[in-house]
Amino acid sequence: MIFREARPDDSAALGAVHVASWRETYAGIVPEQLLAGLSEDERAAMWRTVLENPALGSVFVAEAEGEIVGFGACGAQRDVELKSLGYEGEIGAIYVLRSHQGSGLGASLMRLMATRLLDKGRTAASLWVLSDNLPARAFYERLGGVLVGERLEEQTGLSEVAYGWSDLEALAPR
Repeated sequence: MIFREARPDDSAALGAVHVASWRETYAGIVPEQLLAGLSEDERAAMWRTVLENPALGSVFVAEAEGEIVGFGACGAQRDVELKSLGYEGEIGAIYVLRSHQGSGLGASLMRLMATRLLDKGRTAASLWVLSDNLPARAFYERLGGVLVGERLEEQTGLSEVAYGWSDLEALAPR
């Protein structure tokens, strides 16, 4: 497994992994029409914008045999309430293809992102996850995340919970 920072030319692969992982992970949780309407091209364009604008955050990829099989993105906290609670960093995305889940890849991506946030002076971070995504919630809890918020996601109407790490050093010890 190779971990590295994503580059703009990774955008198409990121779009494909993003859509595939959503369809694998959220079947039975997210309405089927939402999953069917996902576009690899739209996600690729979104990731290209992020990768071409480093101020938007950092993106790391995991490669197996030259193919991107997972990625994570982190940056400054966008949620006002979580920021007011001291979570100045945010894990904005972490997606791993089902074929590579359980291999430690996700934990490695989380450590990379925690390290990057610490390097940027952010000592605490949080992330949002669908309330019904029990495997992901268990993963975050194993990594020391604690429940710090909940909301109804505006665009989809789905329930989400936030996990936080008040000390990123525990997630990515130096």
